[in-house]
Amino acid sequence: MLYLKRRNKCYLIDRTNLNKKTMTKSNDNNLSLLTSYLSSKNYKLNEPLAKYTTVGIGGPADILFTATTKEDLINTIIKARELEIPITILGGGSNVLISDKGIRGLTIRMQMNDIQIENARTEKTSEKETKKFVARWEADSKTGTLQYEFADLDYDESDKKRISVTLSAGTNLQYAIRYLIEQGMTGLQWYSYIPGTIGGAVYNNLHGGTHFIGEVIEEVEVLTPNNKVKKLTAQELKNDYDKSRFHDSKEIILSAKFKLFKGDTKKATYVVNEWASRKAKQQPMNSTGCIFINITQEQKEKLGYPTTSAGYIIEHPLKMTGFRIGDAMIATTHHNFIVNMGKATAKDYLAVIKEIQKRSKKEVGIELIPEIVMLGEF
Repeated sequence: MLYLKRRNKCYLIDRTNLNKKTMTKSNDNNLSLLTSYLSSKNYKLNEPLAKYTTVGIGGPADILFTATTKEDLINTIIKARELEIPITILGGGSNVLISDKGIRGLTIRMQMNDIQIENARTEKTSEKETKKFVARWEADSKTGTLQYEFADLDYDESDKKRISVTLSAGTNLQYAIRYLIEQGMTGLQWYSYIPGTIGGAVYNNLHGGTHFIGEVIEEVEVLTPNNKVKKLTAQELKNDYDKSRFHDSKEIILSAKFKLFKGDTKKATYVVNEWASRKAKQQPMNSTGCIFINITQEQKEKLGYPTTSAGYIIEHPLKMTGFRIGDAMIATTHHNFIVNMGKATAKDYLAVIKEIQKRSKKEVGIELIPEIVMLGEF
């Protein structure tokens, strides 16, 4: 199972029953059997996926199904697995590039903002619960265009009472942030302006500034490859920088329980608004989000760069500001973004990515690693 989420996004590919035959062409008879099982109001055939992505690119899905409950999600996945139909789960529509030819098999969108709030706790946060990772975040206010920073907005909440909150995988992240603050709970404010769903955030141990969402996860409920519902503790998630066990485990995230804070809601609201305001000035939304993972501190020091930002490499050593193929263009405000200027195709977008990688390897000696994932037939 590949569950995808960087800045948001969340996508999942069920590889349990995939083979060359089902990857290249879905079995029409099995697709018909699946549609007879689904509610007609919840699925569309040959639905173009571009309008469901932040970048506005993507061909048709054989079947696009909207799951509105956890039961819908589980039952549909089990049925598709029985029929050996490949599954793609599409969340917020960012951090992914969908092929111009579309996606074969079943594509599922999750539309459920299920939030369950439990009683407040009084125990203090343990050191194990607040494990920190190097976020690779640095602004470049002196020499580049990437000038927004979050250090002045950061603060510690570990002395506050804890509150357990369970969120479904399909819950919209931005909705959850603001709703929970209204209910007196903080701890997710660091992820403002990141599109996507809770499932994707958990899958990739989403980071916002210097914070990682794994810091406040208590447990995660999953559907195993054997169609069993199981709960995993925070310690079993194997979280790291933009990584978790779900990159390899073939498990589907159903929901996650968070240990949030009975914190300062006015302060958290200010952080949410200010964080979003700063990002909005430089992060274009007609894109997939950041294209490449930032380089490490070791690479930065070896090259003598002022920042770990991949955008700095694209802007300065490579001098690719405004580079364009078709309607896919490197953004001028944040060079780690590629924007759709109107009618960009996946072919155009991928060509820009490959050109950046080629020049970076040749001129800088760095192999830039994409954050986004390609889905469908390329």
